[in-house]
Amino acid sequence: MGISIREAGSAEMKKNVNTVRKMTSGMGFDENMGTVNWKMIRRITSFGYRFMPKEKGVRFEKITLGGRKALLSCYGETDDRNIILYIHGGGFVSGSGMTSKGYSSCLAKYSGYKVIALDYSLSPEHKYPDALRDCCVAFQKIRKKYPSSKISLVGESAGGNLCLALALKVKDKSAISAVIVHSPFVDFSGSLDRSEHEIDDFTVKEGCLVPLREIYVGGTNLKNPYVSPLFGNYKDFPPTFITCDYNETLYADSAAIYRRCEEAGVDAEMVVMKGTFHAFATIGTGTPETKKILGENIDFINKKMQ
Repeated sequence: MGISIREAGSAEMKKNVNTVRKMTSGMGFDENMGTVNWKMIRRITSFGYRFMPKEKGVRFEKITLGGRKALLSCYGETDDRNIILYIHGGGFVSGSGMTSKGYSSCLAKYSGYKVIALDYSLSPEHKYPDALRDCCVAFQKIRKKYPSSKISLVGESAGGNLCLALALKVKDKSAISAVIVHSPFVDFSGSLDRSEHEIDDFTVKEGCLVPLREIYVGGTNLKNPYVSPLFGNYKDFPPTFITCDYNETLYADSAAIYRRCEEAGVDAEMVVMKGTFHAFATIGTGTPETKKILGENIDFINKKMQ
């Protein structure tokens, strides 16, 4: 267990910070989130993500899991001892397996495992528990198809929330080799103190947390651990690796989950990066900083799989 605090200073990271700042301008992850036309935003982002770099040699195949679309990414002769279930971010309102091809391709190429990126039900059309139910069904379908394989859960932001909730919900936690979460959102109740660090986040504004309750949670108890994983029981939880930015809105969420893991004796690691942005690790091999974290994540999965 341990926390590593690092400074990001590469030219590649600085370029990516500027690019992401421009890409997320006007995306609506703020106090006005409830008034945004998310269907239109999804179409815009889907077009933009087509141009994201993908690792050469990775094969993509459209599949279905329990009636939901998913994208299977493979590189070379895959090692079926472990399957990666990737649950994308996007504030519960956007994103898909197709828009996540860049990061999926990195996971597939450098791990040697099959990567399955799921299209779960999105809000506001679908509220809790639809998205989590989709993830649970996908997990069971993977277990049935690959009964001798372990499964690693990887996700960022809203996908990090769903990874943690799914791991809490799975009864046979030994089936999960590792949980890798980047900037997870873990508390809808407003219980977390976000004043510990100065917030300088141009992607996820603190004001979005209130409208997001109505968009995703609806009338469900805000302290339900499958809605707010902060309140889950982490006894015997799978090995967990957390990353976040030092000044992002959801820094407190990552720190809280690390503390919950530490208190429960869970094998956990955390990397906090200064000078990046929310969910920066999903750039994969795009910067020296994120390429290092990608390698650490895969090493973590391999060690815990044993």
